[in-house]
This record gives sequence, C-alpha cells and structure tokens, in this order.
Amino acid sequence: MRRTLSALSLLAGLAAVAVAAQPSAQESAAKSAPRTIDKLVYPRLHEIKTPPVTREMLPNGLKILLVEDHDLPQAKFAAFVRCGAIAEPVGKMGLAELFGEVHRTGGTSAMTGDAVDALLDGLGADVRTTVEGEYGTVGGNALAEDLDRVLPVFAEVLTAPAFAQDKIDLAKVQMRSAIARRNDDVMRIAFREIGKLVYGAHSPYARQVEYQDVERLTREDLVAFHKAYYRPDATILAVWGDFNTAEMKAKLARLLGGWSVAGTAPKIALPVVVAQPPALAYIEKRDVEQTFIIAGQLGLRIDDPDYPAVRVLSDILGSGWASRIFVKVRSEKGLAYSAGGQMIPAWDHPGVFVFFSSTKPSTTAETLAAMLEEIRKIREAPVTDEELGRAKDGYLNGYAFENDDTGKIVVRLAVSEFYGYPADFNARVRDAVEKVTADDVLRVAKKYLNPDALTILAVGRQDQFDKPLSTFGKVTTIDITIPEPKPKEAAVEATPESLARGSQLLLKVADAVGVAALKNLKDITTDGVTTANTPMGAMELTRKGTFVLPDRLHNEMTTPMGAMVQVVDGEKAWIKMGQGRQDLPESAVAEMRRGLYTEAGCALLLQEAMAGKVQAQALGKVQFEGKNAEDVLVRVGDKPFHIYLTPDAGEILGVKQTAQTQEGPAEVVESFAGYQVVSGLRVPFERTQKVNGEVKASTKLSSVKINAGFSEDLFKKPAAPATP
Repeated sequence: MRRTLSALSLLAGLAAVAVAAQPSAQESAAKSAPRTIDKLVYPRLHEIKTPPVTREMLPNGLKILLVEDHDLPQAKFAAFVRCGAIAEPVGKMGLAELFGEVHRTGGTSAMTGDAVDALLDGLGADVRTTVEGEYGTVGGNALAEDLDRVLPVFAEVLTAPAFAQDKIDLAKVQMRSAIARRNDDVMRIAFREIGKLVYGAHSPYARQVEYQDVERLTREDLVAFHKAYYRPDATILAVWGDFNTAEMKAKLARLLGGWSVAGTAPKIALPVVVAQPPALAYIEKRDVEQTFIIAGQLGLRIDDPDYPAVRVLSDILGSGWASRIFVKVRSEKGLAYSAGGQMIPAWDHPGVFVFFSSTKPSTTAETLAAMLEEIRKIREAPVTDEELGRAKDGYLNGYAFENDDTGKIVVRLAVSEFYGYPADFNARVRDAVEKVTADDVLRVAKKYLNPDALTILAVGRQDQFDKPLSTFGKVTTIDITIPEPKPKEAAVEATPESLARGSQLLLKVADAVGVAALKNLKDITTDGVTTANTPMGAMELTRKGTFVLPDRLHNEMTTPMGAMVQVVDGEKAWIKMGQGRQDLPESAVAEMRRGLYTEAGCALLLQEAMAGKVQAQALGKVQFEGKNAEDVLVRVGDKPFHIYLTPDAGEILGVKQTAQTQEGPAEVVESFAGYQVVSGLRVPFERTQKVNGEVKASTKLSSVKINAGFSEDLFKKPAAPATP
C-alpha cells in the first residue's frame, strides 16, 4: 500500500508543477468533444500463459519456485521472508526500515559490505534487501555465466548478515535525514497524514518514525530480528531465468540446505484494523502556493468478493484522464492540473480509498465541493456503458502489462503463495472484472462510498481559501511539527543570579565589540573563501555575502558546478543555480533565520541583547575548543544555544547549538578567530564549523564593509523556470 500511495503521490505531483497553468475554456471544450479515437474497437487480448513452475521444498522447510526462461542469458531471484514492520517489537519502531537497509550494506560473515559492492559491480550483478509491512525480501540478478559467483553472496546475505556498525551508523544518519525532510513536500505530507487519519496514528500501517526511535535502535536489535524471523520455514524463494532446473535445485540445496534454526517460526499477529471516525482536518503550510486536498476511507482486501466491482468503480470515478473527478475538476472547471483517486487494496488487511487534487488556495472549497459532488453522483445512477467499457478495457490492458514477462508472473505467484492465495488468483480477479455490470458498480458505490463519511484533509494556507474549510464541517488542525530529539545535556535550572550574570557578560562583550558600531549597524558585506569538506573531498568556494539586519542575507558562491546564490528574505528563502530556482521549505527557512544570529561574530545577537530582547543564563567556566571560556546559554525564539566568551568577556570564541542539517539534528559548533576592527566593529575574519565533531567548513574573509549599502536587486526573487 505504501508503494502504491507513493506512486499516487507522484501522479499527484503533476499538480505541483503547473497549478497556475489552468486550462482555457476552449481547451476544456475541446477535451469534452467526442473524438474519433474513442470509437475504435479493440480485439480481445491474447490469454496470458503462466510458464511451467517447478515447486520444491528443502528438508529445512524452504519453499522454492523455479521457472526456466532462456530468452536472455540471465537469472533473477527473490526470497520473501515472513516478518515486516508488523513484527517490530514494542519500543523498536523503525527497526524494519533500518534492517532492510543494513541487511545488505552491512556485509556478511564472509565479506564486508564494500567487498560485496566491489564484486557485484564488477560483474554487473545485484543483490538487494528491503523490508515491507508484512515481509522482508532478499533479491537480485546476474548473468547466467556469473550465477556461481553471485548466488553464494545472495545466500550469505540471506542467512548470515554481519550488520557492520559503521553501516548501521550511516543508515541511521539517512533515517534522521529523512525525518528532517519529511515536511518539505506537500503531497508526501498529505498522503502520510491521511494514512494516520484512516488507520489510526499508532497502526503499523500508518505510524511514523521519530528521532528518538532511531536513537533507540542497536545492532543487537538487528541481530535479534534476523535470528527470530529469517528462517527457512518462513521463506519462499523464487528463481527464474536462463538455467537448468535440475542443476539449479542442486545448487540451492548446497547453498541453503544447511540453513537451520531451532524451534518453530514465531507467529506474527496481524494488526487489528479499526475504522476511525471521519474527520475534516487542516495542516497549515505557508511555504506553498497551492492547496493539496485528499479524502480517504478504509477500503477492501484484494480477495473481497466486491473488489472487482469496486476496482471498476474507482477507475470510473478517479483513475485516468477520462475519470469523472478528473473531467469535472480539471477539464470542465479548470481548477487543477491533476485530480483523481483510487481504491488501493491490500493482501491481508483492508486497503484504502483515496481521492486527491491540488489547486490554487482561492479555489480550494470549489475544488473540494466538485470532488464530493462526483462521489455523490456515482451513488445515485448507473454508470454509462461507455464508462463501464473504458474502465474494464483499461484494467484488462493493464493486466496484460502486469504479466508481460516471466519475472512479473513469477513474483506474482510467489507473493500469492506467501499470502496463501491460489496460484490462479490473478486470473480469477481478471475474469470477475470482465463480468462487472453497471448495476454492480452502483451497488458497491452505495455500499462503500459515502461522501459524508469521508475523512478529508487540506494542506495549505487557509487565509487564502475561497471559503472557510469549516463550510464542510468541524475542522481539526493537525500539528506536523517534528519532535526534536531529547538534548544530550541536562538543562541547568536558571536562577536570578545566573540570568543577571548572563546579561552582564553579553553586555560586556558587546562593549568590547563596539557598542556604538553595533547600535548603528545596518548591513555587512563580506568577501572571502570557504573550504568545504564534502564526500568528494575538500572544495574551495569563493563567497560574497550581504547581511542586512535583522533578517536578510544574500550569499553568492562560486562552485565547480557554477555560481550558486542563497537568499533569506524574512519568511522566504530560496536557492538559485543557473536557470533553476528552488524555494526552500519552512523548516529550512527557520533554520537559516536562526543562523543569522551567528553571522559576523554574533552581531545581531549582541544588538538584540543590548535592546533587552535576549534571555541569557551564565553557566560558568568551561573549556571550548581547548580554551578557557565563559559559557552563556542564550534563548532566541524557541531554541537555545551556547555562546562562549573569553574569561574576561572581551571576545566571542564561538557558539554551539543543535541544528537541522542534511543528516538531521546535529551538534553544530562554530568557532571565531582572527578578529579585526572595521569601522569601529570587531569582526572575526576566520570561522570554522564542526558538525558532530567533524570539521565541515572553514572560512577566511578578505574584506569586510560596514554599512556600505546594498541593491534591492539582491533580494529580488527570480521567476521560476517556465514549465514545459
């Protein structure tokens, strides 16, 4: 279901690239006119033939499906193991995701992950691992002539993974990075949150991993998960391609026949799916220029007798350019570039209905009303013969493409067997779809679709909606703020004495920096060179910055790929490179705005401290980067950070804070040096940044100008590239 939701969100992405390019009335009329192509009659597709399948079971309980296919000199393999996210122990959320990554990258008892990479890359082969909701997979492919070198690696990964700690650490960084970016894309937010609303936030089919969950996961957890669930009697292995069946049976017996575990396979209880009460929800996202609307409710299992009729129903209603929702919202009303939906079934639990659209804020209510009206109408009268025929033909054509090669057929057979479905289940659904009538569609529409019982979610800016969302009912606002990880340092309780001394220290260092210059400071222009440490090595960047206090910054850097401009302008920020421009999400803008407080040796912080806008708490004497220092905890907004002063408070040595990075929340330390006086202001000409103890960048300035003025063109937002 998650993969299908992701695919739907990509389809919905069409709405994001050209919401402003609404179709004209002439275009809508042209699309509504009958077309000659619609009158074409297509012959019945040829019958899909299932290739001969050899089924075997090794003495250890491993089920094997073998299919010879000599069209190409290669072979593919896929093992399905009964485990998945539903098998995660209590308190170990995210374990399945971490396991799926490190199972392969962490190497085996015989080879490191890097050695496996080198071998497979040299052969043009592949071994990969994943963990889905209900199962884990180990799959791959190789040329037929290389199978004897690749299959042992596959067997080692399946049975004896090493879970190298460095690969675990890297995977956890990637997980934290994904958490940090999860609110950047409006469509991903909508599909994620509708899942929570339909299934419940704590359901394994909808819950989300947080930073604290990632921190709790250990190598021991991965080892225990593998030991408990990766066993031959819980695995189905499919192999297909250019080989001799008898020889392949013998190879697999040698490689996997000795795979054994004690006891019986643990039983994994399927989560109970409880229908959630319908809701009307709203998520504020002010950095988008559109509203993403999504509506949903629980759907069906794929083996439900009503599924064939529901599949036809959902295709007529929301799938494709001829669907009712698309035609109404896009073609007739010109409200959105894309709109639609689908009933997405699941194999072993109820799936989900989803309907979506993306539109201008000023047409939000109109678009939602149009979607709901189409859902109501399909419950009131039979669909037309033309609609019925088009939906059934679309399904049958799709069925052909889903079974147009041996690999797709074999994987379908393996998955069907994994879930306990008959081998011909797919053909049974196809036959049932062919028999669906207009009366069947009307019956299931009345049975399963109720616009008044749908859960509806709108993501965007409600202050720009054409009508209040409350027009449709009582609105619940959802907070998608990402919970910060717990600080590693225990908070020190503030006292009147520590607060008073903290303020005194900041005022003292402000005096040393230059009180008069700080009071009159309006803008700072700097030139210099930044050396950035990247995965490709050190990279030297020339940099010109213009900082206009309090909340505007223009940075232009020359990189090996060309000039890059970063701009913060109040509540907006963007990056420009070449002809491309990318608006930054709210989370990135907030992080960049916080960074302004450390520009030019904390000039803005000191300016606001003199104005009494900063709360400061003296924490005492400490060591900072090997130097004696006074530690002052300051709070600007909702995030504190440490500022380190020389013992006499004559200079700022640096700052430390927890900040969002590409790797998620990290400890960022910036140290200042090379102070020079410019127009009465002491400014550090050298700056070094460390992230989690590793130097990421160092900057040396060649010139600093105070109150030199600036051009407003620096903050003029370039037009977005034209949409093809």
